[in-house]
Amino acid sequence: MKKLLQVVGFLLIAVQISYPQRELGARPTDTGGVLIYEQAAYDVKSYDISLRVNPQDKSIAGSTMVTANIVSPTNVFVLDLDTPLTVSGVSLFKDFHKSDNLKYERREGKIWIWFPMTKQVGETVSIVVAYSGVPRVAPRAPWVGGFMWEKTADGSPWIAIACQNDGADIWFPVKDHPSDEADTVALHITVPENLYVATVGKLRKINANADGTRTFNWLMSNPINNYNVVLNIAPYKIIEDKYRSVAGETFPIVFYALPESFEKAGDIVRQTKDFLKFYEEKLGPYPVRSEKLGIAETPHLGMEHSTIIAYGNKFKNNADGFDGLMLHELGHEWWGNLVTASDWRDFWIHEGFQSLMDELYVEKLKGREVYEARMAERMTRTRNLQAVAPREAKIAYQVYMAAPDYLKSDGDIYGKGAVVLHTLRYLIGDEAFFRALRRMAYPTKEREKFTDGRQTRLVTTDDFLQIAEEESKMDLDWFFEVYLRQPKLPRIIANANGNKMNLRWDAPDNLPFPMPIDVEVNGKTRRVEMKNGAATIDYVGKDLPVVDQRSLILKAMP
Repeated sequence: MKKLLQVVGFLLIAVQISYPQRELGARPTDTGGVLIYEQAAYDVKSYDISLRVNPQDKSIAGSTMVTANIVSPTNVFVLDLDTPLTVSGVSLFKDFHKSDNLKYERREGKIWIWFPMTKQVGETVSIVVAYSGVPRVAPRAPWVGGFMWEKTADGSPWIAIACQNDGADIWFPVKDHPSDEADTVALHITVPENLYVATVGKLRKINANADGTRTFNWLMSNPINNYNVVLNIAPYKIIEDKYRSVAGETFPIVFYALPESFEKAGDIVRQTKDFLKFYEEKLGPYPVRSEKLGIAETPHLGMEHSTIIAYGNKFKNNADGFDGLMLHELGHEWWGNLVTASDWRDFWIHEGFQSLMDELYVEKLKGREVYEARMAERMTRTRNLQAVAPREAKIAYQVYMAAPDYLKSDGDIYGKGAVVLHTLRYLIGDEAFFRALRRMAYPTKEREKFTDGRQTRLVTTDDFLQIAEEESKMDLDWFFEVYLRQPKLPRIIANANGNKMNLRWDAPDNLPFPMPIDVEVNGKTRRVEMKNGAATIDYVGKDLPVVDQRSLILKAMP
């Protein structure tokens, strides 16, 4: 169970491709940011969603019950719900039935709900919101989210939701902040009888209804971020397999494929087993093995929805011979779902860490030299427009997109995040680095055994700083300050004078930066310590020393 953090204060898929500035065309709706008191006052325990999805008129109708513990006295309960959806009633659920109708008011994208009497610390409340409408259509999924109402090859409905940068309030009432994850989510989704609903957790049962519909009943019994709670609806054909985790449990792998893709989908399942082996070796066991590893074919590129990964890469392997999107999205079960940023300001923990994992897989397949070449190329693409990990609370798109207009992605939470970690690997060495990486996923061996939700946690950048310092036995505040807390890169200044070369780091805002650096002197490479950010080396002959020939350090281009 993840402890609620009361915080005051997209997915560009890293599939071994470059990260040019991307025009998104429309700004996502808000998710995260400064948490108001009326929402910080409660801790969500569960969502129970009952919804009818009508492909004919692209509408939804139903209710959601939100159960929460009160952590600060409050007479107001505030939920988020997107403006296209209409609320028809709010009630208190008590003793297994609806009781009092509650006074409520819509204020833009929020529902303000008043209790008759102030709720006290320790009380549990269950609020039922009835709602309906035509939900927002995704203008550019998954980067700008909403519903997708597409068709399969035979004209059947093919429906999906993407909402990482927008939040799940685009389709159900929710506390739309990453700091509060529901411990469980139940879903009862009714669709025409020829369709199948694939979503998070385990399928409990399917009810056949007299009106030609079926209701799919699912339960996710592990904590989950609200943007991971989505629907995938189509006349899916199912491929089932299983995998034995390094922890000992065997869990199902299920691919929900369109009928026209059924023959291709088996290869993705085979590749996924290879990817699982890699991640479990590096990071520890698959974290939601008590549920399933689900993969749903979607009309959009992809997303890491826990236990129901969205896959839309059209079964294309990359130049390295594997499906890079599937590798990337699966890795988010660790970076994003097992370990979740408590505020979007630390979004890089999801995307930068996973972008590094993408390249570590290439290193496993093709060796260190290829890995280093790829990381060097990534270094040339950092944009350095804003801090990768700012200290102030952020809405998701503010971290993902570049200020001031927030309509262009700079990609730095991906690529720059990865090369910052690559530079840290050089600084503290492989042994300490990979110990720190695994501890960031699972701080203790005991946590690797948990499957009931206790394995998950909310984190900040400072958590990784602490772990890296403990594993390296080094002071690393200066490293995190320069690379993550402000945007500019340090520059290395090298001046030759006679048979001496003076080296000096020019760090942004004169910040301390005692980063050692490799220098090739007379054909031999050695690591030069840069205490106080400077050093002098001697050399003989006419050949100047070569500084950081392997591009192991992220720095400004000369």
